[in-house]
Amino acid sequence: MSSPSTTPVSSTAASIDSVPVSPETREPSLPDQAELGSSQPPWYEEKSSNLRSSDISFIKEKGGMSNSFEVIIPGLNERAHRPPQGFHSFYINQLEMGLRFPLPRFIADLCQHIKISPSQLAPNSYSFLLSLAILL
Repeated sequence: MSSPSTTPVSSTAASIDSVPVSPETREPSLPDQAELGSSQPPWYEEKSSNLRSSDISFIKEKGGMSNSFEVIIPGLNERAHRPPQGFHSFYINQLEMGLRFPLPRFIADLCQHIKISPSQLAPNSYSFLLSLAILL
């Protein structure tokens, strides 16, 4: 029987520990706290919507919405992460991946359970969740 210092597991662990750290390997570059609290523009880019009022009919059709749903296009200074009171933000690519209105009950319940807005789900999550519903 081999000693504990010569087992394949211990020799592999030792070889991993002995790998030198590459000088090109760096920590992710995040802004420092002073930059985040400053009055300068944020370190991320905020973009306004490129949708127009003429796109509302396309959005309603793509989302399978009846006339009981009100769709508004955000203004130049409005952002998806700050929707108007009583509204939720959704993205066109979420509609392209299968999101329909009204939201399926299990998707609404899932979002409520994990405490997120439906717009925070990745676009392809809708197609996966809808496929799961079919399988179940």
